[in-house]
Amino acid sequence: MPRVGEDVFRKLMRDVRLEYDKQKRVFRTTPQTDLYQLATLLSQTLREPIVYAVKCFICGSNAGCSNCEYSSTCDRLLVSQNCICKSCLGKEDAYALYCMRVAEASF
Repeated sequence: MPRVGEDVFRKLMRDVRLEYDKQKRVFRTTPQTDLYQLATLLSQTLREPIVYAVKCFICGSNAGCSNCEYSSTCDRLLVSQNCICKSCLGKEDAYALYCMRVAEASF
């Protein structure tokens, strides 16, 4: 992310509830981060649309949202941790792999 002014930085920290790592000089989200407000603020600041990338729940690769049949109705901020890429979905043991990941994520 490019450098932002003090006012935007304060909003990111206070309103959006991002964390800032001073050593690495990067922002990171937390469970308390308001992702909707983050997208709105960044879109206004950068004057570009913000699109969240979704990772496959099983393998961690790009879930392929642009080719997904549900892309027009999907709220990526709500379901992102549950998406499965076409490659994993096509595997014979996809359900077993999904169940294993759910079990791992529970601990």
